[in-house]
Amino acid sequence: MENILNLLLLKAGIPLLMLVIGFLVGKFIRPWIEAKPSRLSRASEIALIADRVTDEMRLIAPAAHWSEWIDEAVDRVIAACGLPDADDSRAIANREIASQILKKGFLGITR
Repeated sequence: MENILNLLLLKAGIPLLMLVIGFLVGKFIRPWIEAKPSRLSRASEIALIADRVTDEMRLIAPAAHWSEWIDEAVDRVIAACGLPDADDSRAIANREIASQILKKGFLGITR
């Protein structure tokens, strides 16, 4: 009986909860964040930190289901709010670093 409940929770309950979280955030929180530029920049910073923390939690406890659920919930909230993901921010930062290296002529490479 316990296995059946766990299976139902994993296969139906968690995905349904993620959909509800994404809908509610998109409906109520996204317009509130977009109302002021200061809220949007603060939300972007918080989203970047939250995404990084949940990614590290998944590395620390890879076998724990709860770390996957929290990471997916944070990713859904970020997507529903229309905020940049940490992966996108990391890619932008890496491009900026590479362009600065090429501009300064480090490593003997010049443009």
